[in-house]
Amino acid sequence: MNSDLFERRPVIIVVVLTLLFFWKLVLSTQFTFLDLPDQAFQVLPWYQVQAKAWNEGLFPMWDPSHWTGQSLLGQMQPGGAFPLNWPLFLAPLRDGHIDLVWIHLHFVLMHVLAALFMYGLIRQLGRGRYAAVLAGVAFACSGFVAGTAWPQMMHGAIWIPLIFLFFHRLFGSAEARDRLASAALCGGAIGMALLSGHHQTPFYSLLALSALFLYLLAGRFRESPSAAAKFAGLFGLAAAVSFCVAALQLLPAIEYGQLSYRWIGTEDPVTMGQAVPYYAHTKLRLFAASLLGAFVPTAHFQVSTFSGFVCLTLAVRALLKCWRQRWVRVYAALAAGALVFCFGFFSLLHGWIYALVPFADTARSASRGVFVFQFAVIVLAAYGADGLLGNLSAGRDTRKEDWNWVAPVQKVLIGFAGVAWVVLFVQYSFARMEDKPSDQVMIASLVALVLAALLEAGRRGAMKIGGLRVAFVLLMVFEMGVAHSIALTHREDPLRPGFLDRLDELNGVAKFLKSQPGPFRFEIRAEGVQPNLAGWQGLEMVDGFLASVNTDIHDFLTPDWQQRRLMLNMVYTVAREKTRDAQQEVYSDAGGWKVFRNPDAYPRAWTLRDLAALEDPRGPRAGPLEGEPCEGDAQIEFERSTLHSVETTIEAPCAMYVVFSDPHFPGWEAELDGRPVTLYRAYHALRAVAVPAGKHSVSFYYRPWTVYLGGTLTALGLLGCLAAIWFAWWRRAAVRTPLFIRR
Repeated sequence: MNSDLFERRPVIIVVVLTLLFFWKLVLSTQFTFLDLPDQAFQVLPWYQVQAKAWNEGLFPMWDPSHWTGQSLLGQMQPGGAFPLNWPLFLAPLRDGHIDLVWIHLHFVLMHVLAALFMYGLIRQLGRGRYAAVLAGVAFACSGFVAGTAWPQMMHGAIWIPLIFLFFHRLFGSAEARDRLASAALCGGAIGMALLSGHHQTPFYSLLALSALFLYLLAGRFRESPSAAAKFAGLFGLAAAVSFCVAALQLLPAIEYGQLSYRWIGTEDPVTMGQAVPYYAHTKLRLFAASLLGAFVPTAHFQVSTFSGFVCLTLAVRALLKCWRQRWVRVYAALAAGALVFCFGFFSLLHGWIYALVPFADTARSASRGVFVFQFAVIVLAAYGADGLLGNLSAGRDTRKEDWNWVAPVQKVLIGFAGVAWVVLFVQYSFARMEDKPSDQVMIASLVALVLAALLEAGRRGAMKIGGLRVAFVLLMVFEMGVAHSIALTHREDPLRPGFLDRLDELNGVAKFLKSQPGPFRFEIRAEGVQPNLAGWQGLEMVDGFLASVNTDIHDFLTPDWQQRRLMLNMVYTVAREKTRDAQQEVYSDAGGWKVFRNPDAYPRAWTLRDLAALEDPRGPRAGPLEGEPCEGDAQIEFERSTLHSVETTIEAPCAMYVVFSDPHFPGWEAELDGRPVTLYRAYHALRAVAVPAGKHSVSFYYRPWTVYLGGTLTALGLLGCLAAIWFAWWRRAAVRTPLFIRR
């Protein structure tokens, strides 16, 4: 590699190194990050529902597959409002299913974006191209961003460099128009993070940004109250834009949150109006032992804490040699604060934020805030790399001054390697290496020794700076590859977890169910967590593996769980043995799975006899319709059903109420013969309509105002951001100034 390439083609290097880092997903089809319970049982079915809808020309707002139907956007985690997911959902299906190859490539491209965002931030801070390349690759290929297998979590985390980039522009620009554009773009980046599909990582990014804002606001206030007011106004503009951009996700989520239970790892779920109790935060904190994982691959719990010896060493160099620079001190404080917060239950800072900051209780996984710590460390590493390796024209005397700090760092690196080899010798002596070979520890010790040697070569002038730059990047990428080598599962490994196999294990069952006349719902009864088979196969279940559920449906089931499930049109039970005496076996496969028919299951719609179970949303409980009561039942035919509509033909012998075993949820509307009619609530959970005597068409349509208004606000917010981008580029072209500070 030519040493000048970092200066001539830095963005290409960032992209190529990131793609090569994820070679298992880019250049091979043998590996996957999806062979985990949440990813295989939740994420894939969510993606399948959306991909099928997009391929059919629908924008998915409702998911009828699980718990009789849930708001898809309201659940947030499916990521349906995230615009960067839409090309993935539009990709061609393979045998009717979303192709894992597209998911893998999309996963990698999101990491490429993360690397480019970080590159831009480092350039905005005035660092050189080499430092920006190193930081960009480090952010995308290490720690939480590289190690998390939850796409929705990763999608929210990758925006923090872009958020801070535009915030720095907002703070540092001398021109009012440029500050306004930067404020809008900062808000746009926040909004994109909030659209990602999960609230936790965007919340931690906002927490970090708010801390920086308050620090800078205090400084502006000391200058003059008017300057502080203008700065606060710009931050307010960013907040307003972020809300507009994120409205497509936020408005449905707020509506759904008020009408749903959320499971948080405690005995009972909570609603949106209930604070998550503090004891729920104890298990998902950062364990102190995980700090070892900052430089020893895989030595962590729950989330990757890895930054690596190269980045940590360069960050130490920044603290020792660049402490007088303001942003070094700021990011050092941010790193320290984020790390303290991540200890959760054992951190006073975490407790204060839990008690004082709105919605902080909902972000119950404090350990996932570690990506803010890693982000700040990488910024410090960029400062260290810029001073140490950024200037190709540095003379011999300057280099001696730059390298006079390495001796104590070398001692630490060599000391760690020595301890690791002693541990290896002890393991070998007691014949324990076959059980725990400690490869990651030993490779980390080798990285430490190589890094110590590179530092010595730099101190002695034995290597040119160009060679050192290449060596540092390659060593960094190597140790990050070791740290995340086990994050991807080989799809044919006999020791793989096999969660993806569970989706295919029930292919015979799914094929049988699809051959049966509908509509109907089914359940899966077996030990352990079961996959969301309905979403994956385009069927409908009475329950499912979700993090939240409509409160009305859940409470409807509570009085008599089994009988009420039958009322929800649970025609079939998938199990290995009978779960009720009345069941009739109708299918079995070679794997031992059987399908049992429940002959006493209710149809999808039926005539309501007990008017006490009926509620009129317009006011007091509705009374009987006009006309003589009759004992006959309505003849109901289901003509057409989509994600957002149900069309039926009902022939009633007299005026009556008909109940549909579908959720009564805001946004659903009823029409009788093409005219809007009142949508009643039956059993405080289900839909019901009044049908006059005779033959009529009854249809239901999902038209949620939260989605329509949210979509409008999001479109306006994104158009505003595009206008700000155009203005920023046009302004620079007009005055011939660079987008980033050049070095």
